[in-house]
Amino acid sequence: MAPVCSKGGRCLLTALMLYTALPAAAQNSTPEFPKGFTGYLNLQQGLVSDFKTTPDNYQIGFSFAPQYTVVPTRLRIGAQVAGIYTRGRWGVQTGPIASLRLFDMRAGVFGTVLNVQLTGGHFWGSFNQKLAGGGIQAEIFQLFNLAFTGYRDYGNHQWWLQSSLGFNLVRPKKKTTSDPFNP
Repeated sequence: MAPVCSKGGRCLLTALMLYTALPAAAQNSTPEFPKGFTGYLNLQQGLVSDFKTTPDNYQIGFSFAPQYTVVPTRLRIGAQVAGIYTRGRWGVQTGPIASLRLFDMRAGVFGTVLNVQLTGGHFWGSFNQKLAGGGIQAEIFQLFNLAFTGYRDYGNHQWWLQSSLGFNLVRPKKKTTSDPFNP
């Protein structure tokens, strides 16, 4: 009997498509990932290394990542632009990003405290940088985020390992009603 998924990438892609397409009552009852725009300003820092030579390079920078929720409660897509300082010089990176909400953490009557996301992106930058990768991100109160990411720079044959802390500058507008008992 032939394996169900002959290519590992096809299995992952199929699973992600099913996760974002199938409605689930528990997933749709969350206030996370509301329809609309969001935009985080992040301070990021990390390591640039090929894991063969030393010393590894430290990098620090700022990024802005506006995103739009294309599948409410599940999926956002957008773009990111970043100014990065590494190896004694400033550079720019830009490219598309996506965030897939994995799960929420609730605090009883206080509602949702945070959501955890799988992120992915592809960036082109100064000095022949071509980065592809992703990571895990926690969005706290839809106001702050904390992320850990890894990107492969296939233009320079290096790895970029980063952590970032961000603040949401562009929050989705909340639905207002005149009747507080009928949301």
